[in-house]
Amino acid sequence: MIYIALLMILGGSMVTSVWLANLVWVLLAANWLLEGRWAEKREMASESRLLQAFVCLYAIYVVGMLWTENVAAGLRVLQTKLPLLVVPIVLLTTKPVEGRARQLILAAYVGTVVVVSVIGAVRMLTIADLPYREAVPYISHIRFALNCCMVIYLCLWGVRRVGIVGKVALGGIVVWMLCFLLLIHSYTAMAVLLVVSTVMVVSRRRWVLVAIWFALMGIVAGVVLYEIRSYYHMVPQATAPLMAYTAEGNPYEHAQDGIIENGNYVNNYICQEELREAWSERSTVPYDSVFEAGYGVQPTLVRYLNALGLTKDRVGVKALSEEQIHQVEMGIANPVYVGHNAIRKMVYVMLLEREYYVHTHAVKGFSMLQRFELWRATWQVVKANRWVGVGTGDLRTELHKELAATDSELKDQDKMTHNQYLGFLATFGMVGFILVLLMFVRVWTGLSHMRIALSPVMLAWVVTIVVCCFTEDTLDTLAGILFCTYFLYLRKTKCTSIIH
Repeated sequence: MIYIALLMILGGSMVTSVWLANLVWVLLAANWLLEGRWAEKREMASESRLLQAFVCLYAIYVVGMLWTENVAAGLRVLQTKLPLLVVPIVLLTTKPVEGRARQLILAAYVGTVVVVSVIGAVRMLTIADLPYREAVPYISHIRFALNCCMVIYLCLWGVRRVGIVGKVALGGIVVWMLCFLLLIHSYTAMAVLLVVSTVMVVSRRRWVLVAIWFALMGIVAGVVLYEIRSYYHMVPQATAPLMAYTAEGNPYEHAQDGIIENGNYVNNYICQEELREAWSERSTVPYDSVFEAGYGVQPTLVRYLNALGLTKDRVGVKALSEEQIHQVEMGIANPVYVGHNAIRKMVYVMLLEREYYVHTHAVKGFSMLQRFELWRATWQVVKANRWVGVGTGDLRTELHKELAATDSELKDQDKMTHNQYLGFLATFGMVGFILVLLMFVRVWTGLSHMRIALSPVMLAWVVTIVVCCFTEDTLDTLAGILFCTYFLYLRKTKCTSIIH
């Protein structure tokens, strides 16, 4: 019962409290030591290929201390990643949880994620200018989004096993999770769900269903292409000869830097003098003030007017309604962002990032572009240390040396690779990467009758981990490590399961 209770608490603390999650995994280890049954545990460990892979993974970090220069940083890495060793040892050498106990653990986990998502939604809707990354106050919004995906898998997995009331409840949770992911702009989660859905459909080998699925994906692709064309469909003002003066006779500024948003050039037709005066007449928010998210009222107002095809002068500001003025005061730079078309919003955000990168090479404030910059710098570290890497504690130092050498906008920011595979390559080189890869491939190839041995929810979980590691440093935080290890208790008891 202690083991079950600790699993229930760990599932909840994983998305609510780093301190409690750390305490619980330590208590799990202590309980494992006190319960004994060493012969049984040794036998399970010797037969578990997955446990051996996790042990190998942690051992690589230990061995990497031999050539690291920053020993203190390396020791911190080993401490952070200790649950990556301990949690699999405990879960994979303990009998799988079955029946009522499993249902209680899953209910506690799903319930906690739902409650936290509601808290996040309330914060987003009630706190002015709250960045979506801070919607959930307890955990990174990206890590939480992965847990939302897991809740979706669990609900879809369990919907066939409950009555009509249960089906309605689980279906409602799935719909809510999807809405919440859109609310917090989780592109990573959406990409994960798309890949997982495709894998699940194809793995069933029902070709009519596969054809229907890819037809739906074709429709989505068509919608995305339509939105791209809409974004670049130039308004008449953008294609007409540039006017030199406003209606009041003041000169316009035309940057002509080529940055397009909503079919118009963002930095053309700007008259700062008229904008300042007209804004002061319409709003009590100072024109030169900066929102908590780090961007100012002035560029927000310019982009908002631009998105509506208005000139950035007194005439443009006067044309705004009171509701539109309020949206600018809230830090909304494009009316598309408050619409109900989630696909349009995602496309417009990504295209704006592309515009700024192509024309100014700016990456600050743009999450995807920052990833590209970090991947570029990490790859340079990989090429300079291709065989055994830089060692357990030196990746951060070497990455920021590369960013500084190229005078990157990110050189003064404390960011890591945002790609677990590249990060591992840079840290341990080809030798370490291939060794760990072979250990986990050994687990996969050891499965017999894959569709029977690997339950749908476990397959979805594995694919989620594989996909999210392309864009995140999933194993660099406790929340990410627990997401990659906690659900091992869902394994099957048969010897052909994912574990043996």
